[in-house]
Amino acid sequence: MDQLISYFVAGTALLLAFLIFANINPVSTRVNKWFGCFILCIFLIQFNDLLEKTEFMKTRMFINDFLGITDFIVAPVFYFSVIYFIQPDKKWRRKDNFHFGFAFLMLVLLLLSLLIEVKHPPTAADKKNTAIILTVFNLFFCVQVIPYCISAYRKIAAYQKNLFLYTSNTATINLKWLQKVVICILIITGLWLIDNVFKLAKNNPLFDHIASLIYLIGIFYIAYYSLKQKEISELNQQEKKEIDVIIKENSGVESNQKKRISDIDLQETKSVLMDVMINKRPFLDPELSLFKLASQLDISSHQLSYVINKGFNENFYQFVNRYRIEEAKKMIQDPNMQHLSIIGIAFEVGFNSKTVFNTTFKKSTGLTPSEFKKVNLVLA
Repeated sequence: MDQLISYFVAGTALLLAFLIFANINPVSTRVNKWFGCFILCIFLIQFNDLLEKTEFMKTRMFINDFLGITDFIVAPVFYFSVIYFIQPDKKWRRKDNFHFGFAFLMLVLLLLSLLIEVKHPPTAADKKNTAIILTVFNLFFCVQVIPYCISAYRKIAAYQKNLFLYTSNTATINLKWLQKVVICILIITGLWLIDNVFKLAKNNPLFDHIASLIYLIGIFYIAYYSLKQKEISELNQQEKKEIDVIIKENSGVESNQKKRISDIDLQETKSVLMDVMINKRPFLDPELSLFKLASQLDISSHQLSYVINKGFNENFYQFVNRYRIEEAKKMIQDPNMQHLSIIGIAFEVGFNSKTVFNTTFKKSTGLTPSEFKKVNLVLA
């Protein structure tokens, strides 16, 4: 009964791993494999912990040590699941194998230990040394997880930032939930670290229950968002190459950025772009991208990105949403549009998320759409 929550954690992790591998909500197959392996690692870690806590085995056996190798696999597996969320077509490189080098070394040492014949039962000193070694490895596990999580968080943040350069719809390809998963894993790792240093779970059943409950909540959180995640529409090879160039140019120092067109052409293209935005209103398309808009102007995406960046001092996301907000303001003030709700207006002008619309509107006007509507009704 004392380990009931721990059983729930292990069972939930196993069920989630099965659902991800089964691919009920299809996303990238490669992402499913990596993320499924990550959840499976969590199950194996929890299962091994249960074997020791419940004293199912009176002494530590080979299976405990074998399952313990999972501790050194889970961090790089999670890291690569993040990488494949961001880059679904990433090619596996030979140097990527080094991320699992320590786990492989541990497996070799474990297999070699089977060849060593122990003729006498372990002494008290042997047991003490084993406990020290296990503690050192557990601490190493915690220390290993932290840099992987930090690196994964930074890559997700960079990915989120780069979205603004080429898409006006970030809602369907937003990976902020994955950032929260990283934070969740850091919290769990912190609990593991505290437990290993102070032996709280062993000496304090209340801490063990609370920690297990946090693990369970974390698993439910990961389960909800991983199964809810929509498929990220993949770009073609030409678009990927163009995005790489645009990202590289925007991440460089401004003075070192390549001048794509002359100042005269910049002003001419800027005028044409403004004319297209006002008369053709492409911003009403919720899936408008840099590539779609560039094709309407019959210029390359590099040139369009340069014009928006240099001519308007904005990125693509800011540029498109500025026109959407202006259109929304007109619709809110238009007596003929009073039958539309705020969310209806948001969808009409190209937004596909109420939260994004409200946030963008307030940032632009200083008021929420509802507040703006009330002010204009009073003035009318």
